[in-house]
Amino acid sequence: MYLSRIPLNVKRRDTMQALASPHVFHSEVELSFQRRMDDEHKRMLWRVDYFGEMCYLLVLTADLPEFNHIANKFGYGQWEHKNYNPLLARLEQGQFWRFRLRANPVHSSFAEKNEKSNRGKVFAHVTQQQQKQWLTDRAQAYGFSLQENAFDVVHTEWKKFYKTKGKSHGITLRIADFEGILTISDIDSFRNALIHGIGRAKAYGCGLLTLARYKVGHDE
Repeated sequence: MYLSRIPLNVKRRDTMQALASPHVFHSEVELSFQRRMDDEHKRMLWRVDYFGEMCYLLVLTADLPEFNHIANKFGYGQWEHKNYNPLLARLEQGQFWRFRLRANPVHSSFAEKNEKSNRGKVFAHVTQQQQKQWLTDRAQAYGFSLQENAFDVVHTEWKKFYKTKGKSHGITLRIADFEGILTISDIDSFRNALIHGIGRAKAYGCGLLTLARYKVGHDE
């Protein structure tokens, strides 16, 4: 596994359009792997991240990527990557980690079925309280636990965009950015969450869980 980081130039028109429409970055990332057709090679997660005044595209891939075209089109012609496997190997049950996650918190209502699939209709969790509860309810299945006062929703917004220029097939997503501290409770489930992502809308920049070091008793 490899985690890549591409600095984005937000003053470029192409970049501004891509930030407004997650489908653009989805297509560009897929383009990097279009010749690798099996499911293992196609597996990838991505999201847009902000650190201070800088904006980045983060991409997690199974294979060593090639993102020169993305860096040239949307950034400054530079990008970097690191091997993700050493991090996965040193994870242990009971460890504390700082985390960041962009997700699409939703729930299904079977009282209102989808006419096409006969499944429950999907609704977004809109408030921050609902979004925090959504992640808390799913944490155990993904191999970690959360304390209510140890994480928060730092940003939430609606994203509405189109797959085609003709403005057909409109997509509306409610996204939420979570940050805080988690505790690993099941190592296999947690590794799976890091590799495969959390929740829906992974194609559109949601689901990528990233970690940073945390020392108990220190707020660094």
